[in-house]
Amino acid sequence: LPEFDPKEEEQLDEDPYSSSSSLETPTSSSNSLKVKRKAVSVNDTILKKRRLAANARERRRMDMLNKGFDRLRGVLPGLGENRQLSKYETLQMAQSYIGALTEILDPS
Repeated sequence: LPEFDPKEEEQLDEDPYSSSSSLETPTSSSNSLKVKRKAVSVNDTILKKRRLAANARERRRMDMLNKGFDRLRGVLPGLGENRQLSKYETLQMAQSYIGALTEILDPS
């Protein structure tokens, strides 16, 4: 990931299309268009990198969640290897199984 530059971040907060942007000066309208395009391009690049990073974090999160469900399915008494329980079914089965184990340990 690129290093964070607070000056660059301040520029990204400005609206590149607004006429009151500090990037634009009245005497350099052709240069300001280039600066605006560069700011938009930088903004798009940063947004794409942030989106890619967020997508990667979400993939890791979902992968860990799915691995957790797989581990839980592995310790539950099976109904056969015919099909994998859904996440909802896995949680229901775990709840029932924990209740049954609790009854065995404390039948009163």
